[in-house]
Amino acid sequence: MEFLPLTLTVPLVPALLVAESARELFSLNMLLATVVVIVSIQVGNMANCLADREMDAIYKTRLSQAVYGLGVTSVVRQIAASALLVGLLEGYLSFRTGHWDLLLIGGLWALLGIGYSLPPLHLNGRGIWQLPVLLAVYFILPGLFVLRAFEQPVEWAVVGVICGFALTNIGIIVISHAEDYPEDELYSIRTYVRALGLTRALTLGVGMLCAGAALVTASILVGFGPNWGLIPYLLACLLAARFVGKTALAVRGKSIEDGVAVLRARSKLAPPHTILVGWTTVLLAALVFAAG
Repeated sequence: MEFLPLTLTVPLVPALLVAESARELFSLNMLLATVVVIVSIQVGNMANCLADREMDAIYKTRLSQAVYGLGVTSVVRQIAASALLVGLLEGYLSFRTGHWDLLLIGGLWALLGIGYSLPPLHLNGRGIWQLPVLLAVYFILPGLFVLRAFEQPVEWAVVGVICGFALTNIGIIVISHAEDYPEDELYSIRTYVRALGLTRALTLGVGMLCAGAALVTASILVGFGPNWGLIPYLLACLLAARFVGKTALAVRGKSIEDGVAVLRARSKLAPPHTILVGWTTVLLAALVFAAG
């Protein structure tokens, strides 16, 4: 639930940048695309909880208890029913718009999302390659899907904002991934954090945050011109970079056990920072929409 407010921003950012009128913004196409995005991300979350139910029992007990409380069979049925709903909506939206590439985007998205935690792909255990999968599944592919739900051609400036938006948020979520280091090691899951180590992974998070903010800013300036919304957006990114950077410094030189203890004490502050960055990005996109 802590990431649901961020999930809601995922369809809003591209929609506000591509829509040419309020009628388009509140159209049936946008409603269908939003439902697809939210349900698809939830399918990925459910699959992740299902796959990690034994590992989560060690520390993230509420996730494990949710799976066992509902029952493994019930969770599998929910995943199947949700995936069926997504497939039907994607098919109808493709027919409605004539943009059949929505099915290709949706198919790739489903493959990566389900394969992130579940066999045979286990993409969350592919070392550094886990990162591009995260960026694609949670931000880039959903953003492209929303863009193609509209009639306008895809503009590279908007794609740049989507990619920057992905980098800033994953740069913060690194903290949530890093705190799982002991459990990932116990179950031999070679995440990007294990491949890099705690300090380098967090340093990379700061780098992604800064690169993402720069990409969003450049894309807005080139594609839409100067906008006052860049001020609160950049301030939010600065606060997030400070938070992740201070966490990296606090972990540096410590053992895995001590470093994870620091991370778990600070990880509760990660979701508020993603919400701040996410919704200031929405504000920026809304001001671009209003100026258009």
